[in-house]
Amino acid sequence: MKPLKITLAVTALVLVAAGLLISKAWRDVPTAMGAAVPARPLPAISQSHHPMLAESQRSSMHGGSYNWDLNTYPGPLGHNTHTAHRAFSRLVGVAPNIAFDASGRLITVSLQLNGIELHLLDPETLETLAMAELPEKASFDDNSGGGYFHLDDRDRVLLAPSDNTITIYEVVEGKQGPEWHVAESHDVSHVLPEGINIHDVIPDWIGNLWFVTGGNLLGYREKSTGEFFTYELKEDGETIQNSFAVDEEGLYVVSTDALYLFKTGPDGAINPIWREDYENGEVQKPGTLSHGSGTSPTLIGDDLVGIADDGHPFTHVMVYQRREQIEGDRVVCKMPLFKEGKSATENSLMVYGNVMVVQNDYGHVFEGNALQTSPGVMRIDVRKDRSGCDVVWYNETMISQSLPRLSTSTGLLYFYTFKKQATDDFFGGWYLTAVDFVTGKELWDRLISPGTGTIIDPLSSVTAPVVLGPNGAAYVGIRTGVVMAKDRRG
Repeated sequence: MKPLKITLAVTALVLVAAGLLISKAWRDVPTAMGAAVPARPLPAISQSHHPMLAESQRSSMHGGSYNWDLNTYPGPLGHNTHTAHRAFSRLVGVAPNIAFDASGRLITVSLQLNGIELHLLDPETLETLAMAELPEKASFDDNSGGGYFHLDDRDRVLLAPSDNTITIYEVVEGKQGPEWHVAESHDVSHVLPEGINIHDVIPDWIGNLWFVTGGNLLGYREKSTGEFFTYELKEDGETIQNSFAVDEEGLYVVSTDALYLFKTGPDGAINPIWREDYENGEVQKPGTLSHGSGTSPTLIGDDLVGIADDGHPFTHVMVYQRREQIEGDRVVCKMPLFKEGKSATENSLMVYGNVMVVQNDYGHVFEGNALQTSPGVMRIDVRKDRSGCDVVWYNETMISQSLPRLSTSTGLLYFYTFKKQATDDFFGGWYLTAVDFVTGKELWDRLISPGTGTIIDPLSSVTAPVVLGPNGAAYVGIRTGVVMAKDRRG
């Protein structure tokens, strides 16, 4: 045998041996940890129905205009759970927002390096039923271009593409199947400063289309006249980096410096009714997308609003009285989170009644490295008399790669997690993890896919929320697309 042939033969043997070792390590990742559990139902809580949006728990990734991240839909209980992964791209196909139409079909926007796509998916197979190309983004430095969207009261997708418009897309059932059509498009080029994009659009209770930008501007399009009204934040360097909350009273907007309630006056002008500064550290923390709060405001009951600040050495949950006229201090509580110097959150608070659940994002790498995320999940309850807040449980070891979702039908919190059997293992697993809402105890894990948890891992997290569908499945938007976990019947 000639030297070249010998070299090739040895190389082939090495590759085969390496492949066998990798295959074995891959197979050693557990497919299930923990036993299935019975449902532990909780009393259902309904929020005031937004008349201009679809049913809250299916209208957007945070579950309606209150941002509760709450479902009455059942999630998996761990019985014969099967999983699926739909990749829109091998590298980047981020699909952070997931909603469902009245037929239970999944809607998402995939943000890719070479384009942005609006998809209607089969909720069981994750196959595309209809797709529309959206305008490409100039950069991926903000949440604009369709990452945030909402379903209106006619199940139409309301978003702001990267073409200086607010656009509404609807599904039209054609001979060849469903198709996306543009139902409305409103030019905003004359409203936005150069280089500033709209992050999110949500109607108010009478149908005016409110929007926030990645700069210091917010505004709305008046429904009956089409006239635009805008408001610029006053503090130097103050910008908006998240979505907002809406109730009958107005808009709750968090900037990089403060939390606001905005309303309109008789002349249509936008008025800041109150403004509350919050603590933000001197530098941006690892695991956050911007300096300042990483949360969209979440409404609590009919009188409070909560965010996480950007304090140092602790990030805090901040709860405020939200009514226009109050007695005493607007701050109800300021609760430090997780460990000193290792706390941050880049996601909204999950809220059920007076209960908040928040996960730690400190150290998370959004390009894809689950190995650097710091542990910590906390349940914090607001006292009924509004005299403060209390930590009910603190899971100090759990590492969450998602905003959790609570199902009141099962009584379980659902997380997207990455776990290894040993610290020095090369492979671990991406799991749907179920946690007892009452105790904070991890009950079971069901494998979605083995992986490395590194930047080359196609299932890397973008800390998007777990979303529950009407079919009882759990979905998560990840860096390359969407994953699903669902119990098989029988």
